[in-house]
Amino acid sequence: MTNYWRKWLDKLTAVWYNDTPERGAGNAPHTNQRNDMQNEFGFNPTQAKIQGLSVQVGELFAKLYADNSSDAATVDNALEAYKSLRRMLPRDATGVRHVGSRAAHKATQGLAS
Repeated sequence: MTNYWRKWLDKLTAVWYNDTPERGAGNAPHTNQRNDMQNEFGFNPTQAKIQGLSVQVGELFAKLYADNSSDAATVDNALEAYKSLRRMLPRDATGVRHVGSRAAHKATQGLAS
């Protein structure tokens, strides 16, 4: 049963909230290549803590997702916690992604160090 949920999660398409797709942001230009951590979080310690928590929850999600013995509900709850934390952060200058999105995304893929 767990493999069914993993396959289902892998096939999810863009989920819309607040009039913006969570995945598949379309053809929005990504010309702003600034370092989000340096330019945004140095001025707001609350946002810095939220960013750190979202990276930690993203890492937890990646670990649970890769573990075949994990319950699908637990994996889903970790993903929902990650998304909730990310939504608490303001959007970057492009207006497409929330600040710190690159580091947070890498954490969900198991790429964060």
